[in-house]
Amino acid sequence: MGYDIYQEIRWLGKKGVICEFHAKENGFLLGQGKVDFKQVRAAMDDTGYSGWIQIEGAVPEGGQMLPSYQANVKFLRGVFG
Repeated sequence: MGYDIYQEIRWLGKKGVICEFHAKENGFLLGQGKVDFKQVRAAMDDTGYSGWIQIEGAVPEGGQMLPSYQANVKFLRGVFG
């Protein structure tokens, strides 16, 4: 949608209105699309967020769900611990 998601995370986080995150890449495995998850992590850290991160729709076209989610979990654990 053209938003600066990293600044939006900081803005919403400071308002205390974030209850969870949904990680998605719109047709790509996490980390292989446009989202810079290290910047997402930095923005989340700036707000003190420590809650849930849900994986949402991060299966590439023609990809299988289980291997895709296994790769996505591995990626997120690498970024978020």
